Amino acid sequence: MGVRRILVLKLLLFLFSYGLTDQTSRERYEFDDNKYAKSQQNNSCKLNACEVLNYLSKQLLTVKAFIDSDFERWLKVSSADTFISPINVAMVNRVRQIENRLRSIEQPVWRLVSASQNEWNRCTSGICRCSPETKSFTCWNANFVSLPVSQVIPMNMESIDLSRNQFSTFHKDTFRGLTLLKELDLSNNILNFIPANLFQDLDSLLQLRLQNNNLENLDSVTFWKLRNLNLIDVSKNLLSDLPTNLFGHSQRLIVINLSQNKILHFSPELLRDQLVLEDLDLSRNEILELKSGCLKNLKSLKMIDFSFNFISSISDDFFSDLKNLRSLILHNNRISSVSKELLKNLKSLITLDLSTNRISKIDENAFSDLKKLRELLLGQNNLSDIPDGLFNNVNSLISLNLFSNNFTTIESNDFQGLINLEKLMLNNNILKNMEDDAFTPLGNLEKLRIDSNKLQYLQNGAFSSLKKLVAVKLDKNPWHCDCKVLYLARWIREFSGKLWDGQVAVCRGPGSLGGHEVGLLRYDDLCEGQWASMLSLSPRLPLRKHRIMTHMNYTTYFDLYLKHIYTTTIRSD
Repeated sequence: MGVRRILVLKLLLFLFSYGLTDQTSRERYEFDDNKYAKSQQNNSCKLNACEVLNYLSKQLLTVKAFIDSDFERWLKVSSADTFISPINVAMVNRVRQIENRLRSIEQPVWRLVSASQNEWNRCTSGICRCSPETKSFTCWNANFVSLPVSQVIPMNMESIDLSRNQFSTFHKDTFRGLTLLKELDLSNNILNFIPANLFQDLDSLLQLRLQNNNLENLDSVTFWKLRNLNLIDVSKNLLSDLPTNLFGHSQRLIVINLSQNKILHFSPELLRDQLVLEDLDLSRNEILELKSGCLKNLKSLKMIDFSFNFISSISDDFFSDLKNLRSLILHNNRISSVSKELLKNLKSLITLDLSTNRISKIDENAFSDLKKLRELLLGQNNLSDIPDGLFNNVNSLISLNLFSNNFTTIESNDFQGLINLEKLMLNNNILKNMEDDAFTPLGNLEKLRIDSNKLQYLQNGAFSSLKKLVAVKLDKNPWHCDCKVLYLARWIREFSGKLWDGQVAVCRGPGSLGGHEVGLLRYDDLCEGQWASMLSLSPRLPLRKHRIMTHMNYTTYFDLYLKHIYTTTIRSD
């Protein structure tokens, strides 16, 4: 029966992909399809085996009419382009739906029995693990393609784990009568179809895991009977369009995980009644924009993850009701600016991740309400400056990540207000200059990265206010080793133990000093050749070699300089 069914369905798919060209076939197809669509709208089509076979038989009449009238003509004019017509796409989807329903009807069902001690003993003797003490059952990682028909399941079972198998669907009566079930794990299978009423008796269910399957769509009533559900995980599937009322009857949800799907639109109706929702994960989808009203009245939300989408537009009031939000992850999107209204009222926010976007502009008041913010990630954006007063109201900030932007200069007031900052990442920018008091407000800073920039030297006393500094990364800068880098050389010698991972700062030049470690160079290495340089005499290192036998101090250099000026003046006269 199974092989025969598959052959029939494949024939349907093949013929309908090219067929339905004559008027009789079209009329028959449209009549049946409209009838089917109408029954779906009325929620009356919960296809059983007889209904499926009845519908299929009518489609087979269409195939027969096509074969009798049009097959020869099709052989002459067929082309690959026929596959892409809308009617063919609809037919492919319809055949797939029929096949899924047939497969679910054919699935074996285990035996549901009373909750007596004798039945629990029979459960423990089955092919899977059954625990009367915890009222739990597991067939984890058993490589099953269908349920073991010899297995008995007591009606007072509270936990079932069928994860890591090869289930593609289940019979609609698989969990019928398990009204006390609290946890159900169907993750890590190959599920591509779930009968709409599969969970209809699971009123006590608290946790449902469907992650890492092949689900492309869900019926709008799939979760309607799960009124006590507090966690649902449908991540790592192929979902694209979600029914707007998918969670409409599950109003006690605390955690919803829809990550790693193909969701394009986040409907304002999807979470309308989720008043106790705390954790929402929509990361790694294909969402383009976040419209006003999608999170309205969700005052219990504490964590939102929209990372790895294609979001370029966010309504200014999108987060306005989330006064208890603690973590907002918008990493890896296409956001270009942050307005002063976007983060307004997020008074409980602790972590804000805006990294790996296209942000080039942040309003100076954008963070004014984030008084509890402790971690801010702005790395891998297009920022070139820090607006005045941006951090004035975020005194609680502990970690600030600004790596891989377009900063060229750090000014004295850029970090004003960050009195509790402990970690600052400025690496992989194009920094060429930092004002001497740029780090003055950062009295509690412990870790600093300024590596991989264009710095040639540091201003005298640049680190003098950083009394608690324990690690600094300085490498991969073009340090110019003349007298201006003397402060950095002395600091490295004194605090060499604070170099991050032992990475040393190396001279880019000038001359033969290129490649030398900054911290190993002394005063005479860095400064003594400067008067000679002004006189166009020998380079610094060769001069130091000639100096071995005849010591030449700064007085001698100054005398040479005066003699040079005097001689030049006489010649000009």
